[in-house]
Amino acid sequence: MTLGTQDIELIKREVAGIRDFYQARLDAELPPLQEEVSRLAAQLGQAQERWREGEKRSILAKFGGAERPRVSHGKYKGMDALALAYIRSVLNAQLREPSGLNPRMLEDWQNNLKAALDSTTAGSGDELVATGEAAALWADVNLETLVAPLFSRVDMPSNPFEIPLQLGGVNWYPGTENLATTGTAPATARQTLSAFELVAEVPWSLTLDEDAVIAMADEVRSSLVRNAVEVIDDVLLNADTTTVNNINADGATIATGDAGKAHWLLGFDGLLHLPLVDNTGQANDHNAAVSDGMFNEIRGKLGKYGVRPSELAYIMDVNTYIKSLTVDNFRTLDKLGPNATLLRGQLGAVEGIPVIVSEQMAPADADGKVTSDGNTATTGRLLLTNRTQWRVGFRRELMIETTRDIQKRQNIMVVSMRLAFMERTGARNQATHTALQYNITGVA
Repeated sequence: MTLGTQDIELIKREVAGIRDFYQARLDAELPPLQEEVSRLAAQLGQAQERWREGEKRSILAKFGGAERPRVSHGKYKGMDALALAYIRSVLNAQLREPSGLNPRMLEDWQNNLKAALDSTTAGSGDELVATGEAAALWADVNLETLVAPLFSRVDMPSNPFEIPLQLGGVNWYPGTENLATTGTAPATARQTLSAFELVAEVPWSLTLDEDAVIAMADEVRSSLVRNAVEVIDDVLLNADTTTVNNINADGATIATGDAGKAHWLLGFDGLLHLPLVDNTGQANDHNAAVSDGMFNEIRGKLGKYGVRPSELAYIMDVNTYIKSLTVDNFRTLDKLGPNATLLRGQLGAVEGIPVIVSEQMAPADADGKVTSDGNTATTGRLLLTNRTQWRVGFRRELMIETTRDIQKRQNIMVVSMRLAFMERTGARNQATHTALQYNITGVA
């Protein structure tokens, strides 16, 4: 099952409207103002959101219905097991440190929550509730990410975890009847996936009671999913273990304690690092506006890795996407129609290669990197990668724990995960499966 016809038509009209508005401005030789570009970017985000919601309904429908079991009555009516997980996490923290709390309130809270959980997990047993909650949360995250689904996923049974690389070439010989041919011992190699931990803390007021937690449950849930999605796609694109002149903070030094920047130092280097630092021959200084040629320029850099469109994906920032709507060879969603369901989040294609628009791909400076001097970056970037040459590994999916800090009078929710990212050749300085077009002018 794919997106419904009404969903497709709605998204097609929205993207077509963005393109027509932009083309009309250019035809009148009136470049859109920055305010108009920002408005178009917001509309584009809404179209992507509708796309993801439609895909979510389609995927959930394949596994027993589009709706998860929900509480049928009582205080928690309408909530599913995932929403109840947040509430139970806070309750458990209160029970561990009940000082200053009303025992009767905690007892009522516990009874109400147990009844609600029982109504959503009939026949499964309470011991499976936590597992179901974790799986539901991770499903929500996976359905929202745009970059992570591009690559093969490895569930890591250990950390580190070794996976085999592709075999070497096999030799072929003319066959002779009744004679054994010469054998080939294919060259083999292994690549080690090492998972690194990302952790976030969310403080809650110590005075939260059951009713307040219920009121906040949906907001906490959406915030956790949104932030997890953003940080996963961000590190896959932008991770850089270098503290000095990081590709995201060029000209500065960042540390593991810097808010909003520390996650880039996670422990592995991302997609953009390869053409910008590891193998700079895979990066091209476009130094011009968007054009048909900029797509094929970087595709040519992939050599044998750029032959099959089904293995490739373009990733670009929002502003570059909006500018690309005027390129003749760029086919947008309204032209692709139902055939645009190749990859979640795809809003266009060039010669059969899907184009993914990611908010985590930031505008950059003329050298393709992002400085930290406060200046507004004005150039765009276009990344092309062979999806078969990268692996995403997860040693631990999202884990949520809550503790109670009496001294600070807070409940602290700790959210963590452990993930790995590795390119398959093991030699990033020679890898040619990923390329970058940078210094695309006139996008901001």
